[in-house]
Amino acid sequence: MLNKILGSEIAMKAMFHLIHYHEIYPSAVAKDYKLTLSAVQKQFARFEEAGILVSKLVGKTRVYMFNKKSKISNAFFEFVKLYYDGLSISDKEKIFSERRRPRRLGKTVVKKIVLGN
Repeated sequence: MLNKILGSEIAMKAMFHLIHYHEIYPSAVAKDYKLTLSAVQKQFARFEEAGILVSKLVGKTRVYMFNKKSKISNAFFEFVKLYYDGLSISDKEKIFSERRRPRRLGKTVVKKIVLGN
C-alpha cells in the first residue's frame, strides 16, 4: 500500500532502507533489490528536491538521509516508519541481510553451529 501512496515501488524500497540504516547510498538499494542504479538515483533526487532528504558526499559517493531540520520530513519519516514497523522479522531479514558496516576491530567471528535431531 505504501508504494501506491509514494507513487512507485522504488520509492517505497528507498524509504525502507533509509528507515533501517538511517543513511544510505543509491547503489546499495539498487544492489539489494536488483534495480537499475539510475532509477534509484532519480528517486533519491526527487525526494531531495522535495526537501524530504538531504545528501552529502563521502569521497565520491553521495549518501542520503532524512532532512532532520524539516518538520514535514520528520512527519514523513514517522509515517513511513509505521509501515516499516509493520514488516515481519523474516521480511526484514530478507531485505536487510547484507552487512553495511565493517566489523569492529578485534571482534571475533562466531560461527553458528546447528545440531541435528
